[in-house]
Order: sequence, then C-alpha cells, then structure tokens
Amino acid sequence: MTRLFPNASAALRRPACLLVLAAALAGTAPAQAAPSPADGASPEATPAGIRPLAGVLLTGTIGNNKHTFTNPDGTTATGSISNRYEAFLGAEFPLDPNGLSLRLTGGIHVSASMSGSGGSEHFTRFPLEATLWYPLNDKVRIGGGARYAMRARFSGAGRNTSDGLNATPSVIFGLGYRLMPHLLLDGRYVYERYERPTGGDVEASHWGLGLTAIY
Repeated sequence: MTRLFPNASAALRRPACLLVLAAALAGTAPAQAAPSPADGASPEATPAGIRPLAGVLLTGTIGNNKHTFTNPDGTTATGSISNRYEAFLGAEFPLDPNGLSLRLTGGIHVSASMSGSGGSEHFTRFPLEATLWYPLNDKVRIGGGARYAMRARFSGAGRNTSDGLNATPSVIFGLGYRLMPHLLLDGRYVYERYERPTGGDVEASHWGLGLTAIY
C-alpha cells in the first residue's frame, strides 16, 4: 500500500496530529471570566446606611465634686451636678467601609437631688454631642468627640434660672461593646466644666455607663 501511495502515510499523520491537538485543547478548562455584580458576586464594600439610635446612661463621678449654689431668692443648694441619669436620641452616619462612623445625638441630663435650705433641687441640661467611632473588631469599638450643654438650669425650690451657670465645650472618650446585633453596652468619660457668672469654674466631669439601641 505504501508502495502504491508513498506519501499517504505522511498525509494521514498530519490530520491525526491536528485531531490530537484539538482534543487536548478541548479538554483543558476555559479561563473563567471575572465575576460581575450581575452574576451575583459581591460588589465592592460600601458604607452601610444611616442608623437611628436611642440610649440611656447612668452617670456619676469618681471623686467628690459637690458644690454649693446660691439661688436668686437667697436660698442655697449643695450637691453634684454630674451624677444621675442621661437619655439621648440620634443617628450614626457611616463615613468609610472600614466601619468609621459619625454619631450625632441630642439628649437630657438630670442630676441627683441636691439638698438646699429652701428644699431639694435638680440641675438639668440638654447636651448636643458629636463623636467618631471606630471598630477594633466585630465586638469592640472606641470613640471620641465633643459635647455642649444647652439650657443649663436649676429647677426646684430655689427657682434658679439658666443664667446661673454657663456651659463650656466638653470632651468625650468612649468605649462600646456589641451585646447583640442592635444593642450596645456603652461606657464613657466626659471632661466637663461650667463657669459661674461671678467667676470660677464648677467641676462637672463624669463617667457614664448604659445601653444604646441602634438600627
């Protein structure tokens, strides 16, 4: 056969080699295209939406910072203006996909009852706060910012007015721990001072510990 067709063997070997090469190429896995959002892949991380929140705090002082205040009617009240209860409402605004967020809140802070020559009194103010929060991990985060108390006034037997003490900007240091997806345990320290109209400062620095619900 080869004598009759001397070039047949070489001619058959070429198609055979091509078939083997084609089969080898067909058996290799095709390169996968990069996934797209349309294929269900996760897009690049983006900050979450605005999260409303509400919280309550128990506040107090480490040392004894009691002061005596004179009311317009001449009576006096003695006690600390730092400790007792605080409640607030606000929202957190995401700033970066790494978890950095800005918290803006407004609230009410009421002191414990102060004894006075004319009866018991309370010191009330309405603090506005702006703090930045950064997560250290999926449970713990740290924060810091500023606070300013509006409408600081005494209420009770002495009939004092908001002109009694003047607020000054305060500094906040915070630590948060996530107990549940929408519940945080918040701790803080606030460096706070008030100015007397007659001169001198009133110490109002305090710690706070409470719960914040965030959605």
